[in-house]
Amino acid sequence: MSRRAHRDIAVLIGTRPEAIKLMPVVRALEEAGAAPGVHLTGQHRELLGPILADLGLVPAEDLGVMRPGQSLAELSARLLTGVQGLLRRRRPGALVVQGDTTSAAMGALAGFYEGVPVAHVEAGLRTGVARNPFPEEMNRRLVACVADLHFAPTPRAAENLRAEGVRPESIHVVGNTVVDALFHARDRLLPRLPPDPALEPLLRSPRPLVLVTAHRRESFGADLLSIAEGLKRLARSFAGRIDVVYPVHLNPHVDSPMREALAGVAGIHLCPPLSYLRFVQLLLRARIVVTDSGGVQEEASALGIPFLCARRASERLEAVEAGVGEMTGPDAGALFAAAARLLEDEAAYARRAAPTTAFGDGRAGERIAAVLLGDAR
Repeated sequence: MSRRAHRDIAVLIGTRPEAIKLMPVVRALEEAGAAPGVHLTGQHRELLGPILADLGLVPAEDLGVMRPGQSLAELSARLLTGVQGLLRRRRPGALVVQGDTTSAAMGALAGFYEGVPVAHVEAGLRTGVARNPFPEEMNRRLVACVADLHFAPTPRAAENLRAEGVRPESIHVVGNTVVDALFHARDRLLPRLPPDPALEPLLRSPRPLVLVTAHRRESFGADLLSIAEGLKRLARSFAGRIDVVYPVHLNPHVDSPMREALAGVAGIHLCPPLSYLRFVQLLLRARIVVTDSGGVQEEASALGIPFLCARRASERLEAVEAGVGEMTGPDAGALFAAAARLLEDEAAYARRAAPTTAFGDGRAGERIAAVLLGDAR
């Protein structure tokens, strides 16, 4: 992509995390007078409505690619042809994709096929393990091969791209937009959010809150059940002293086994997926986070909330190096031991509970918009 300004910009959103992380880019472009077209793929349609409302994003179009029970290959084919049709109708000056979803990968490939410059937000994250996370690791590598602009969240991500032969002049270290969105939600949206009767008892409880997210595809099966076992041990060991809150993903590979394993365990509160703002409310209240989500690791790091990463590999080791994060993997014993230590050892907790700017300072969206519009200094 040349350094000329691109004011006709299309932004592609497929999933809930993409909406959260692209909102700051959309807002920054709007404030610069270059309102982009926001286009949905429909990959997470049942989860996207509330988040779009929370963040005030108004989509121009929904491609509606999802079909019940479709395979990754079928989804990929529909995304590729759907985004290709969108680009042929609109002919934008640039296409912005985010992260490592199938929507991002196929959107970027469609942009390449159609000769539309592609800008990749959250570029350069790598575990170095081709199938972990699956299919995200290969998705983001594919996007790196076809993108024209690479917005890396950290210096390590930028170095990953340079090591793969990406032109250094196309790489911009900007921070992660998830931090922008989090600070905006905390400071501007939550103060005027009305109370939710279902969450108020948990938000007002004097007991430490352990917030859980676990839903990754590579964890389906034994790993998810191991995470559930660790949570059961924790709830039983600290019975009456903690609240474990787990918004359970709607995917049947997650919802059915996790509810079967955890329903009825005293101290564990299972709930449907929460809106973004309700989740942030719980996050701000949490003492510990147990997660396999990349975005939640970044959010917890920015807030200084110790988290346990229940994955076998991570592309966000900056948080571990900063001290706020710890790799336990999907191992019941390791997860229980690490959480118990943070609940019982105040000195150990205090050492970990320090906010870090490893993932940004809340201005990534501004920096991305400046580059897209040719205003970068």
